[in-house]
Amino acid sequence: MEHNRIPLINEKFEITIFLHLLKKTKWFIAVMIVAILALTAIYLRYTKPVFESTSIIQLNENNNPNSRILQLENINETSNTSNIIELLKSKEFLNRVLSKLPLKISYFNEGTFLSEELFETSAFSVDVNVASSLIYDTPIYITFNNNEYTLTYLTNTTEEKTITNKIGAKCKTDKFTLIINTPNYSEEIQNRSFYFVINNPNEIYKKISSHLSVSLLNPSAQTISIVLKDHNAKKTAAIVNEIATEFINYDIEKKQKSAKKILEFIDNQTKSVYQKLVETENNIHNFKDKNNIKENGEMAEYNPFPIFTAKIDEFNEEISNIELELITLKHIKKEFDEKQEINLYDVVSTLSNTKSESVLVSIINNIQLLINQKNQLLNDITENNRKIIVVEKQINNQKSILIDFIGSTIVRLTDQKEKYKNKITDYENKIFSNSNYNEIELARLNRLYSINEEFYNKLISKKAEYLISQAGFVSKNEILELAQVPTSQIAPIKAKVIFTFSLAGFLLLIITITIRYLLYNNITSEMDIQNYTSAPIIGSIPIYTEKIPVSQMLIQNKINSRFAEAFRKIRSNMDFLGDTSKKYSIAISSTVSGEGKTFVALNLGGILSISGKKVIVIDMDLRKPRIHLGFKVDNKKGMSTILSGKTTIEECVRNTENKNIDYITAGPVPPNPSELTMSDKMDEVLVDLKKIYDIVLIDTSPIGLVTDALNIFNKSDFPIYVTKAGYSKRAYLHNINHLLHDKGISKLSVVLNGAEMYTSKYGYGYGYGYGYGAGYYQDDKSSKKKSLFRRFLS
Repeated sequence: MEHNRIPLINEKFEITIFLHLLKKTKWFIAVMIVAILALTAIYLRYTKPVFESTSIIQLNENNNPNSRILQLENINETSNTSNIIELLKSKEFLNRVLSKLPLKISYFNEGTFLSEELFETSAFSVDVNVASSLIYDTPIYITFNNNEYTLTYLTNTTEEKTITNKIGAKCKTDKFTLIINTPNYSEEIQNRSFYFVINNPNEIYKKISSHLSVSLLNPSAQTISIVLKDHNAKKTAAIVNEIATEFINYDIEKKQKSAKKILEFIDNQTKSVYQKLVETENNIHNFKDKNNIKENGEMAEYNPFPIFTAKIDEFNEEISNIELELITLKHIKKEFDEKQEINLYDVVSTLSNTKSESVLVSIINNIQLLINQKNQLLNDITENNRKIIVVEKQINNQKSILIDFIGSTIVRLTDQKEKYKNKITDYENKIFSNSNYNEIELARLNRLYSINEEFYNKLISKKAEYLISQAGFVSKNEILELAQVPTSQIAPIKAKVIFTFSLAGFLLLIITITIRYLLYNNITSEMDIQNYTSAPIIGSIPIYTEKIPVSQMLIQNKINSRFAEAFRKIRSNMDFLGDTSKKYSIAISSTVSGEGKTFVALNLGGILSISGKKVIVIDMDLRKPRIHLGFKVDNKKGMSTILSGKTTIEECVRNTENKNIDYITAGPVPPNPSELTMSDKMDEVLVDLKKIYDIVLIDTSPIGLVTDALNIFNKSDFPIYVTKAGYSKRAYLHNINHLLHDKGISKLSVVLNGAEMYTSKYGYGYGYGYGYGAGYYQDDKSSKKKSLFRRFLS
């Protein structure tokens, strides 16, 4: 039949191959288990523990009583949650926090393999002034001896420098000046090794921020968790608690700063109005003195039109309010003109009690919402992203609207103020239409004084409100949970490490077996041979697990075993390939050495001799003879000497214990084995042997390596090609196809050696319905005694 393409890798899954590879990997599994245990122990022993501390704060944006005093409930004073998270992670804020903790110097207890940081528990302290930045992050080792200490460190030239000084005394070098004290001095520190590191101020933030996590814990409750991981448990708790506490203080300072700026603005306006008030009061006094008007003055009491007077007072009140609002709006406009970014909280606070407050606060709210949206987007995208550009454009549009509204409101209020002044002038003209100049001028001065007095009183009232608010400033935010010093580490966790290493080992094992399986291209069963070549299979020989005798003749001792039955099957199947009733020759070869051709030749000869046939086995592997080793005889003469004419057949024939089987060794290795094999003398020898023996069994050289056996294969009646399960490559089947189709050796047949290891537990018929049971071949007695586990290990 036409044979199939021989694949380079396995294209389908076969459980027998997988189990075989698994068994062959058992030592690899054992080594891997030991390696995993060793690596796990090493990792757990020499990996620094990692601790984690968590502090939780809650944001309360709409519950500040001071905002109600200032009428600021319409604006979100602080930014949204995203802004606060970014604040807590910002370099400026963290540097502020870290500057309040003892992080300038790190103290360590040096161990054999690991060093332990002594945060706030060091037995000594270091007060240092750094003269050179080269000393930063350099371990400085210290040992104590009574009242002295010795420092050892590497200089920038990698030279080791040693300094000895007294405890408490100043030590000055070209790189630093320090004083070392031992408030917790004890004799124990003399026998221990310590070192300290002067941390680079610019690197402290980087080290802490890389292990800091600030995230939204519960959106509905507005809670934020602050989590820090570090190798020192006490240090993690101290830092996260300081961050939470400092955030509350920062919030209060921020509000106080805003209030302070507003109070400064009010004070400046109050001074200006007060000067006008004093100036107007002096003018009134001087006017009265000049015109001999008494202090209680009759003209001041003269009021023929009380309705007009009430209106004038109302207009004065409106002018006072307009003055206050104009001053506020002009101040805000100046802030926008001079600064690109201003504090919206300050703007809203300044607008309190103004008529424009509602409209301006609405616009400012829109700006703040857009800023919050921008900050939230920046958590996921960059500033160059199109979404950020769109939001930025919307923010600028809202700011333009705000500035335009403030400008138009200033113009409108100025016009309104002038209208009120004109109306006051009209009413005064009506009141004093029949009066002289002195009455009119005194009324004007009194009106100016009244306006300034009213305006001054409003500023004083406004200042009082802010002073009361500032005195009661508290943070809206709360610390819900302060971190406790962790008592257990979060990494490495023994169970997780063992699981991780075991999983990695298991995956490595699976990958290894999978790769070996895919690349496993050995012949495993008769099915492989049947799939890839049309040569008939005349039998399969089970693997022999016990110690094989040197002679490799097993048939003599196991005549009734299943092993002998396999060779009987080969003998029987040969009847279907040719005429075995006459004398014939059998040539046995293989692709490479080690496939068992000599083993098959000897035992096939043995089974044939038992059937009563006169058999002779000749060793034609002239390059690497082996039969003489099996029978423990010398190899001074044999086939090489016969073919070269030095000896006769009779001189070289050797007998065995079995009278029906003889053998001829290969003889000394000749320089021209191919010429001897292909010579006419070889044909004569075969003819002569057939006259004496019924069967001539020829053990040839491996046909896949040299061509010596090809001539013998052509001349023999039954050429047999031996393959070995688990050893012979599938590519070797190309040689069988080549001999069968290209060289015309039509009688070629195949024997599979060592095949039983691949059979199933239900028995596998080797092509001819003859099953050999399960597993490796063993005697029945021994197989009953061995357990399945021991059989697997064997």
